Amino acid sequence: MTRSSKKSPYAPWKKANARGKKWLKAITLGLILLLAGAGALVLLLDRDTLRKTIAQSLSEKTGTQVEIQFLDLGYSHGLGLESGGLTVRSGGRQLLWAESLFLEVKIWPLLVGEVVIENASIVKPRIKVYLDPQEPPIKNFKKASLSDRDKKNTNGNSWAKVLIPEKPEQAQPSPPQPAPSPLIDRRIIDEFRNRLKNFHLTVKNIHVEQGTLQVIRNGPTEPHESEPLGFSFDLKILRPDAEIIDVILEDVRLDLGPLFLLGRIEADNVLSDTSRIEVQLRTQPFSITELVQTLQDKSDSPANPDLPLRIEQLTLLASCPLNSLTDKVALARDLKAETRFVAGDAQIPVRGYQVAVSQVKGKARWEENYILYDIQGEALNGKVRIDGQQPFPFPSEDNSSPHFETEIQLTRLDVSRLTAPEGWAQPQGLFSGTLKVAIPRTLDGPLQVTGSLMGENLSLAAKNFKLASLKTEIQIESAPGKPMMVNWTAEQLTVDQVRFRKVAAQVSLPPGKIVLAQSKWTPAHGTLTAHGTYDTESRKYQLELLGKDLRAGDYTRNQIQGIMRVHGSVNGYVPEKLPGIRGLFGTVSIKISPVIFDQSEKIKSLLTVIDPIFFRKQSSRGLRFDYLGGNFKINNGKFKTSNLALKGEPMDVYLEGIFDGYNKTLDMRGKALPKFGLSKALKASSQLGRLLSKAQAESGLIETHFKLDGPVSRPQMRLLGIKPQKNNTRQLLKNLKGLIR
Repeated sequence: MTRSSKKSPYAPWKKANARGKKWLKAITLGLILLLAGAGALVLLLDRDTLRKTIAQSLSEKTGTQVEIQFLDLGYSHGLGLESGGLTVRSGGRQLLWAESLFLEVKIWPLLVGEVVIENASIVKPRIKVYLDPQEPPIKNFKKASLSDRDKKNTNGNSWAKVLIPEKPEQAQPSPPQPAPSPLIDRRIIDEFRNRLKNFHLTVKNIHVEQGTLQVIRNGPTEPHESEPLGFSFDLKILRPDAEIIDVILEDVRLDLGPLFLLGRIEADNVLSDTSRIEVQLRTQPFSITELVQTLQDKSDSPANPDLPLRIEQLTLLASCPLNSLTDKVALARDLKAETRFVAGDAQIPVRGYQVAVSQVKGKARWEENYILYDIQGEALNGKVRIDGQQPFPFPSEDNSSPHFETEIQLTRLDVSRLTAPEGWAQPQGLFSGTLKVAIPRTLDGPLQVTGSLMGENLSLAAKNFKLASLKTEIQIESAPGKPMMVNWTAEQLTVDQVRFRKVAAQVSLPPGKIVLAQSKWTPAHGTLTAHGTYDTESRKYQLELLGKDLRAGDYTRNQIQGIMRVHGSVNGYVPEKLPGIRGLFGTVSIKISPVIFDQSEKIKSLLTVIDPIFFRKQSSRGLRFDYLGGNFKINNGKFKTSNLALKGEPMDVYLEGIFDGYNKTLDMRGKALPKFGLSKALKASSQLGRLLSKAQAESGLIETHFKLDGPVSRPQMRLLGIKPQKNNTRQLLKNLKGLIR
């Protein structure tokens, strides 16, 4: 069974709903007609009159001179007014120019000539800030004192009057003023509040996009414009009460060249002395090298540092009372801030090597007049940590105390992970230690470093060169006004295949130099001391050395044995490429006594050319002489001698010529003076033995001349001739004649 809803007594609302729909349709139609009429009125308005009305209204409400070139209806952000060629002037200078300005206005007030703006959008504004070197803003604030008449003449634009005076004021005697704050002058904050308080324009949101800011410094010849700073933001000025104004910058985008910042800035109740400012900013990825090069004054620094480290993100959270910006003591007390960053993996060059760093992250916070920071990362399969604290605000320019103080902790850095430069073998060993570093505030003075480093099984090698140590300890000390001192000790050290049981040295580091104040090198036998200087800019050095009771076998791979004494003075420079012997100059004297050639085959083969009978009879146990020594003059790594002597049985040998230390070659001439077998002569005749002994003491009777050249490992000897000694031979013959008689 079915029933109709129209006749049902249980659905009375059906009739009421029908009547409500009729009224709703009538109201909707009326609103549509009313809006259409209002739109028609807007379309019929004179655009030029409306343009002038809006410009005049903006000028009065902002305290500046506003000009609009054209005006039209716009629909890009909803129904509103779109203007082009917006210009804002103050004090005769253009402060702002914008490509277009969109105003979302209320229609009803517009019909009666009143401009009420709901929202605004400024596209591509160009803002200029003028700085006059003769009258910087802070000094102008100190001098200016606006009367009511001045404010009236400038339409209440006291800021323009203060910043850009039309006529320079003459200096008036005044009582001494306190030193200006290095932060923001309090009168700037007060002026900002007065402007905002008198800002009668009501706008819920002002959207600014693709804007730029330029600072113009008026020089003696022509103005200098800074690089434009790009920005975009949404400005909200909330005024819940006549005496309460909140300012909010949302979706902030600042283009600072290598830095691109995004975030939010908010100041609540800016008219009150209790107002606080809150900052939340983060960066997009940026390069440290690009940032340093941008901030660095290229005229002062010919070479920009290369720091190939990329910051993936840096965040900043900060808050402080608005009034604290005018007082550095108050700012240090009231500022609450924290910043964090995360860096990407990188290869950092260190003196020709490549150091891999990864998982670098850091944080810093402002706390009770100090900045506390902590940076951690991984490098060379070990860990690096940098932390410390810094007074805030920073010391003034006349404060000689260090600006940055930090502690660096190194934990088992494996130097075998370094990428060695061309020509060098892979280094080996582990490094650990703690260093406290102080950097001068101006960043152009010497570092102050205190701490210690420990090395285990370190090794550094290149062609024809090796430096290795079983255990190394470096103690570093710094004091203000004095050069840095370094105490270095090493155990089981090998330098170019020469082994030392222990090395202890003291080094000072004055500006531009490395001074080896004293050092003691302890080989297997004897001692070696050295001191000297090295100029880091010219790469020149000077060194004095003295060796006593040394064993020649420690330095000749046991080919020559004997007690050795050496002293000398060397100087030179470190060439661009190893080996360093190519830049060696100076003088060296060497003396070995007695001398034993353990591996004598090469020496015996040379001496056999001079005296084949004697040396063929010698056993293979080695050759023994009484003395080996001479003086050397060094020029570019070439050792020149005129008195190198080898003395003993069965002959004395004298050499002069050049040993090339770089090419390891010889080019020498020599003479040998063979000696007679005295034992046989004494048995035959005592008188004959005495005669031969006397002749032998007078350097022999016969000279054998020869030439020695070629590689040191296999030199070639050529006989040049044999001749008798004139005086000794004549005397010997005379004595023999008397003996025969």
